[in-house]
Amino acid sequence: MTTIGEFLEDNGEKVFLVVYFAVMVIVAGPLFLSLGEAWQASDIVRPAILALNPLLGVTLEQFSALMFGLYLGLLVLVTLDPKKRVQGILLCLGTVSALVALLSIGLFIPNIDFADNIVWILGGFVAGGLVGGGPKLLEVRTASALEFRQSATLLFYLISAIVVGGLVEFHLNLPQILQVSAETVRIVPPTPEVSVEWSGIGVNTLMAAVFVVTLRRFVTYDASENFFVLGPQGSGKSLFLVGKYLAALDDAVGREADTPLNPSSDLMELVGSLDAASKDTGWKLDATGQTDVEDLNFNFVDGRVFPKNIQLSSLDYAGEYLERLPNALMSPDDEIDNSTLRLLAQRVRDANTLILIIDVERYQNNEPLEIEPYFDILDVASNKDVLLVATKCDILAEEFRDKQALEAHQYFDEFREFVSETLIENNQTVRTLVQDTSGSDIHPVYYQTTTDENGERVPMRDRNGNVMTVGFDELLEKMG
Repeated sequence: MTTIGEFLEDNGEKVFLVVYFAVMVIVAGPLFLSLGEAWQASDIVRPAILALNPLLGVTLEQFSALMFGLYLGLLVLVTLDPKKRVQGILLCLGTVSALVALLSIGLFIPNIDFADNIVWILGGFVAGGLVGGGPKLLEVRTASALEFRQSATLLFYLISAIVVGGLVEFHLNLPQILQVSAETVRIVPPTPEVSVEWSGIGVNTLMAAVFVVTLRRFVTYDASENFFVLGPQGSGKSLFLVGKYLAALDDAVGREADTPLNPSSDLMELVGSLDAASKDTGWKLDATGQTDVEDLNFNFVDGRVFPKNIQLSSLDYAGEYLERLPNALMSPDDEIDNSTLRLLAQRVRDANTLILIIDVERYQNNEPLEIEPYFDILDVASNKDVLLVATKCDILAEEFRDKQALEAHQYFDEFREFVSETLIENNQTVRTLVQDTSGSDIHPVYYQTTTDENGERVPMRDRNGNVMTVGFDELLEKMG
């Protein structure tokens, strides 16, 4: 039976979408009903806006039309933003709910002649588009994504100011400062008397807080995670990064104007080498030189309703630095005399999540896994999330097929359990590592392989010459 955690992991975005939809529609109605009543009894904001007519010749109706147009201009840009499209649609529904609430007490829509004030509405709409970043629609974008961050931020502050200001006016009886007539504005000496309307203050404050927090979630950009891959030399870190990049590249194809992946040149050299290889040449990946350090990294976006920016990176090097890493993590950078080790320590400190590689080929050949340094690293680098990944699992995929008569790529959940159970039951170091990481699952990944005439494993390729991977798409979702 699917647990709640697994359900949320698989359907988290849909659940939050339903919750946010309920908040925006249900809360907006009664909240703006209270704000409408606050407007009718306003001591500060309403007189200040009414003062625009005798001072500048701008009536309340014209001002309302102008601000409504400004709001619509910002809202349209948010809806056009690929990362915020769903949120923009929900804000539109929340807006309708708020307008209906105001209509029920005879405010806003009944008081504006939209035909006579179309110029003010269009003027506000254009102004909102300009200040919100609308000119980006006319730009040719290459390495940058189409985003309207400024529009989302201004929309948040505009709505929050209305909600907070209205809440204050509704529950505080403030002294009137301005006295406005048809032709004059007069400053009235304020009286020191301030009273509080306690009735309903708790409910209104709660609704306002929930609304503002939800709205903030809507407009927030760059919720991000930083993953760093660690593994012994020759454990498959490079091919793991290549496989993850290919999975992210496939996922990005279905997105519109999304954030670029921005892969490093070292990673693209590996991708190009693997892409240029054939069945006869095998992997065609050269070993890292003794003094070389390859910086492998790229970015991708996880989620379509509430996107999260994710960076995945690793360093590939010839020497063995894993055993020296715990001491480096405890030392200041200026005391680390090796530049590669210093960079490695910096990347680990900056990461939110560490991906620890378990080499299945070593396990199958009864060779030391060389993962003992993981324990010291986890002790030193506290407060890090951990993902355990088993690479080169094509070996266990064949065993899975022989024992259970199932194909790993078709029954991946069952295969994942098989890999975890196999490694945990047959290797005490892996079992301890799983226990030390709160019972983390071991996620298998592999390239589909075949054996050449020399008995060596080489990647299988489709009719277009592309390698075929298993487990990388599933891990892409898990990392989100």
